[in-house]
Amino acid sequence: MLVWFASILVVLVVVALIAFDMFIRSRYEPTLDAMRQDVTAQVDLFCDEQTQLAADPWFHEPRVEGDAGPVLNAWVQWEDAGPSMPADSPLQLPAHLKEKKTLDEWFAAAPDLSSLRFEWMRELQRFDRWDTVRNLPFQHETPYNMMTAPVPNFIALLEWSKFRLLHGVKTGQPLEAARDVRHLAWLSYRTDSLLGAMIAYALLGQEHKAHALMEQPPAEWKPMSEAQRGRMRAVVWASMSFASIVSPVEVARKARSCGSAITRCIGLVEASNLARYLQPIAEPSFRAAYAELQKELATPCPSSMLTMVWEHGVTIDDRQPPGSAMPDPPTWMRSLPDAMRASTSPEHSWRSSARNSTRSRC
Repeated sequence: MLVWFASILVVLVVVALIAFDMFIRSRYEPTLDAMRQDVTAQVDLFCDEQTQLAADPWFHEPRVEGDAGPVLNAWVQWEDAGPSMPADSPLQLPAHLKEKKTLDEWFAAAPDLSSLRFEWMRELQRFDRWDTVRNLPFQHETPYNMMTAPVPNFIALLEWSKFRLLHGVKTGQPLEAARDVRHLAWLSYRTDSLLGAMIAYALLGQEHKAHALMEQPPAEWKPMSEAQRGRMRAVVWASMSFASIVSPVEVARKARSCGSAITRCIGLVEASNLARYLQPIAEPSFRAAYAELQKELATPCPSSMLTMVWEHGVTIDDRQPPGSAMPDPPTWMRSLPDAMRASTSPEHSWRSSARNSTRSRC
């Protein structure tokens, strides 16, 4: 009787587990199937848009190879309990320029910029990338959690770009100022992060606005167009969905390689962060996708962010104790323009945003 009772109990447990598994699958598999169908249907359009974006002159300006990290990482303020900006950093602003104003408002106010020195911007033209996980003035915690790790306070770069452009226009040197700001945008883009790419988008927008504020801008000054900037924002966001482990391997491979692969590393970093976190439970179901992501490590990205995520990234097995709250958005994020703040907030759904961006922008 005891053997029969134990056998029946085992059978009931197995049946219950199977039923539970079927219930869970019925809840999430339709969503995953819809996403797979979505990226498959959209990949050609994505590649067309990425190819158009890759043709923009900004992606082809001559640049000197080198990492700005050892310089910039020591100059900036780091958010989320990271180091403050050093008192002797060239990014320190005088008190009368710390008021938050738009570029239009600063143009109208005509502030005194005589105390500002922009040599640090020209110094950065010795580099073509910015690694924000190496050569740091602090040590990242292990395992590495990209969602909570200290990040550079990019707002300082946005503020300095306004004054650089204003100074360039007022002194009759707008092209030199635009060159500095465009390069700052490139370094932000080459952090290989979504946040860095969105800062680049904003910096290029500042340049476009300064150009519009001039009555007779130089004919050779050609900022990135609004259409291209909109395309940049959409393609960068969508790249995460195509790099996701849910995306069919052949679709993901095509999206990463088309259009000069200008969003490959950003998409891989952002998607791999989630893939790494879920790896202990997701890899058995997405083994081909995980194998493909591992292969991508053989083709280096400008920064070491992708390697950091894969080799030292947090997984679900390293999760915080039950009941622990997600951290609040950092202070600098609250200062971003509305559209960017919505895109970078932790509670924002990156999957739905990327898919909507592809549809609405592409």
